[in-house]
Amino acid sequence: MYHPRLQGTHFDMGYKYGSLMYKKGVRFESVISLSEEQFEFGVESLAACKACYPEITEEIRGMAEGARYPFEAFAAFLFNMGVVGDAYGCACFCFQRGNDIVFARNHDMFFDYKKTTESCLYRPSGGYTFLGQGDALIGKEDGVNERGLAVGMTFVASTRAKPGLNFLFIVRCLLEKAGTVDEAIDLLRSLPISTAQNIVLADKNGDMAVVECCSQGIAVRRPVNGENFIIATNQFIDSSMTPWDHRPEPDWYSTQTRYRNVYQSLLESATADSLQLAQDILSGKCGFMCQYKKELRFDSLWSFVVRLNDLEIRRAEGNPGKTKFVNDTRLNWAMEKSG
Repeated sequence: MYHPRLQGTHFDMGYKYGSLMYKKGVRFESVISLSEEQFEFGVESLAACKACYPEITEEIRGMAEGARYPFEAFAAFLFNMGVVGDAYGCACFCFQRGNDIVFARNHDMFFDYKKTTESCLYRPSGGYTFLGQGDALIGKEDGVNERGLAVGMTFVASTRAKPGLNFLFIVRCLLEKAGTVDEAIDLLRSLPISTAQNIVLADKNGDMAVVECCSQGIAVRRPVNGENFIIATNQFIDSSMTPWDHRPEPDWYSTQTRYRNVYQSLLESATADSLQLAQDILSGKCGFMCQYKKELRFDSLWSFVVRLNDLEIRRAEGNPGKTKFVNDTRLNWAMEKSG
């Protein structure tokens, strides 16, 4: 897993990273191949993004220039991610135990993506400082910002999409622009959404929610029945959203199994250490979570845990059942540096 640190304007951050990749021998010509339909979809998505999140389009432009690759083609490539093709099997949850508010997520994906995983510290001009994990360049799949807002996504299968922001840019936008769960929900409702996903949110005040969303609709789930936790795997649960959930089978990538195991663990566990409980669940010690069969060529590529009340961050850079969680202090370092 790479650990870049980027700061400044969005164009400068993109250009620095693109130039670094070019110097290391990365050539987008060898990985980018778009049909005419995909190119048109990407260009329309780029236009929609310029209207609601223009900063990120400048970062895309900067990376394209640094990597010596045409801007529109690179943008189209990024905006097509998650629209068709690859599946994600992630699990994400948050809970409160005593004074601790904990956010946790496994990123489950095909082996081939392991070589592109990164955990990046961003210090953008005019946006919140944040730490974000991803496997797709500029976009992010989970993270936490200086305000104590954590954001993560879980993929949901869908057969429809319209030009707009995919989950990679949604997560990135929320981390950069929102400071609380309510702010994130308000912002999310204003965005043009292209892909289907759950967006899991938690803040240091103890507020938490799952936003089920796709190009056809959006619904917000909050903890119910006095529960102090909320969970998302790879399915929609709200009745208004289930018509847009097109899983090939009910327990697709063990989505129902993983959901039940997290639910029972959070409901019944007596583990006093909140961070340890999150790590135990993610690593499969409380039931199936990351123990995929080898023939699937699918695995948990990283696990991310943060205690929001003091921003203690732990991450396993590999399958958490086999890889140790280690502390990451970069976000606190950046906050102290900026005063």
